[in-house]
Amino acid sequence: MERREYEPAGVVHKATCLDGPVEAHFTLRAAALRNSHDRPHFCFTRADAAANAEITIERVDYGPHDYVQSTIWPVDATRPLCRTCRGTHGDNPPRELVAPRSPVGLILP
Repeated sequence: MERREYEPAGVVHKATCLDGPVEAHFTLRAAALRNSHDRPHFCFTRADAAANAEITIERVDYGPHDYVQSTIWPVDATRPLCRTCRGTHGDNPPRELVAPRSPVGLILP
C-alpha cells in the first residue's frame, strides 16, 4: 500500500444544511473514500450515514499551527494525523515516527 499525505480535515454537512456550502454535492460513500478523516457537523446523523446521504464538505482554515501528533494514524497515512487539523502536514518532514498503540513498559516472552 502506498502512503499518502492527508490535507486538513473538512466538516461534513448534509446537502440540506443551511450552515454548509451549497456547491459540490457528493454521496457519503464516494466522499469517504477520499476524505475519511473529515469531521461531521451536528446536522449529520448516523441515519444519514446509513442512508448514504448527499453531503457537502466545508473546507476549514485552521490558520498557522504546529504539527502535534494525535492517536489517529490511518494505515495509508505517512504519519499520525495532526491533533489540530487532522492533516499530515506534508510540507513539514516528520522527525521520528512512533506507531500508535505501541507497547509501553516491559514485555516478557
